[in-house]
Amino acid sequence: MAYDVLAESLRLITSGLPDRPVRLSRRRRFAPVAVDVDGDVAATRFLRRGVGGYHDEIHLLAVDQRGAWQLLGGGGSGGEDVTAARFERLREGLGADEMTLDGSAGGARDDRLLPWGTRWVRASTVLVGHGIAELRVGVRRLPVPNHGHLVVVWGSRRPPTVTAADGAGRAVASAVLRL
Repeated sequence: MAYDVLAESLRLITSGLPDRPVRLSRRRRFAPVAVDVDGDVAATRFLRRGVGGYHDEIHLLAVDQRGAWQLLGGGGSGGEDVTAARFERLREGLGADEMTLDGSAGGARDDRLLPWGTRWVRASTVLVGHGIAELRVGVRRLPVPNHGHLVVVWGSRRPPTVTAADGAGRAVASAVLRL
C-alpha cells in the first residue's frame, strides 16, 4: 500500500513533524522524518516500508504560477539493512557535536527544452549527533527531531552553509551543502 506523496508532503509542510518517534508496521507503512521550506520550495523526507525492506525517500516541491504546491519528483534508497530501528540508531555512531551530509537530490523546476536558465530545487540530507539541537540555514531554524535526521532545501544556484547549534544556542559545527 503506497501513500499519497503530495497529500502527505502538504500535511508535513503545513503542520510540521509529529512528536512521535518513527514507527512502521504492517498497518503503518510510512512515517514522516523531516521537512524544510525555503520560500517557494520545499523538501519532505519519509521512511517507507516496502516489500523487500525499508526506503528512505525525499520529495521536492515548488509553488507553481497559480500559487499551489506541485510535486517535482523524488527518490530514495533502501533495502533490507534500512529498518526503522536502525534508522534511529544511525546517529549513535556520531560524536555529540558532529554532523554528516549523507545524500542529496535535485529536480528541475522549469519545463524548458534547453537546460540553460533552468531553475532547480535541491536538497541535502543531514544526520546530526545527540548534542545538536538545531540547524541554522540562513535565517531558518530547523529543530532536530529525536532521530537526528534532517533535510535542507534550497532554490538558489549555490548551496547554503548550515550551522549546527547545541542546546545553549552555541554554534558547534558548520558545513557547505553539496549539490
